[in-house]
Amino acid sequence: MTHSLPLWLRLRLAALRPAGPRARSAAQAPRERGPLLWIWAAEETGPAATLIARRVAAHLPDARICMTVPEGLDCPSTLPEGASCLAEPEDRPASVRLVLEAWKPELILIMGGRLPAALITEAHRRGIPLILADAHYTTNEVQRLDAATLSLLGRFDRIYLRHDEGLENLCERLSRPSIVVNDGALGEPPDPLAYSEAERSSMADSMGARPVWLAAAIPEAEIDKVTAAHRYAQRHAHRLLLLLAPDADCDGATLAERLTAEGWAVARRSLEGEPEMTTEIFIADDASEYGLWYRLAALSYMGGTLSGLSKAPRSPMEAAALGSAVLHGPKLAPFREEYLRLEAARACRGVRVAADLPDALTDMISPDRSAHLAHNAWLVISGGAGAVETVARDLAEILIGTQLSRSA
Repeated sequence: MTHSLPLWLRLRLAALRPAGPRARSAAQAPRERGPLLWIWAAEETGPAATLIARRVAAHLPDARICMTVPEGLDCPSTLPEGASCLAEPEDRPASVRLVLEAWKPELILIMGGRLPAALITEAHRRGIPLILADAHYTTNEVQRLDAATLSLLGRFDRIYLRHDEGLENLCERLSRPSIVVNDGALGEPPDPLAYSEAERSSMADSMGARPVWLAAAIPEAEIDKVTAAHRYAQRHAHRLLLLLAPDADCDGATLAERLTAEGWAVARRSLEGEPEMTTEIFIADDASEYGLWYRLAALSYMGGTLSGLSKAPRSPMEAAALGSAVLHGPKLAPFREEYLRLEAARACRGVRVAADLPDALTDMISPDRSAHLAHNAWLVISGGAGAVETVARDLAEILIGTQLSRSA
């Protein structure tokens, strides 16, 4: 009920309440020497906040870092040595004042879109620099921001946006903060799936110069659609090879029998081991070898995105991390955010209906087209790490600046 009240009224009511138990506990934490960075991490931003903490510590070893997390949430185990982690104090004026008096932080970093109004208001009143990172607002969301929220955003010294979708409108509605656009969400490149280089080299030799594409985690409902697209694309690249990785509920032997009966030249990883020069469809029926399949295929259709029926769908970032261009349908769950990141960077190709798949596949067979998408996708994959470095470097510079000004 309280959260449905206007922000200004929630602040008025919170001002009447005394400091809470979490604030009293936090205020008793020892304050060591060195400039203090307080990271207020929302639940979904914990991993990114941890990365930033580690990079700040690398830039400025003397910095003291304290992360606060929502009550009930476990503290990250990979914080830098010497950093502390506590349950966040209650976001009410008395609690915030108690912690700020005890900690005297040089800089406060708020992560994500959940704005602690009392902390922002009191820190701004005290002249403590405020940074907002990993924020993401669509154009419509910016237009719907009320005056109280805009007032809070206006108290930040710098805002790092995840993308530029709402940038223009936000700049129009805010005059004070410096707004920086990061290339995607804060993060670090995922570890690429493992594969055997000896196996990759051997299979690449057996394939020769044939163009290769992968259909990953294909459910029963999409097999005919995939093979129809393959048949169409073969008119333009007659030596085209399809690596068909069935969904978890598909049986490789049964699938091979079915495709052979349809007139395809079929081989199976679990039987023949490698495709022959005459193989048209190679059934990649070992889910532990996706790292190998992505490495071999110039492009990958992500199974289940046409029908939404894949039992074990694969993340498009797996393909992107290993240089395989991504082709997908309209059903993006459970990796919607990953697909949207790739789409925003023009790093993947989407189709709306199955009838569009053959033309899209034929177009993407071109090495230039698939290489361009794969390059853009790698920029997205690696951009999160670059964004972390940018934010961490800027935070360290601010901490150094506050340290110098206080010693002057």
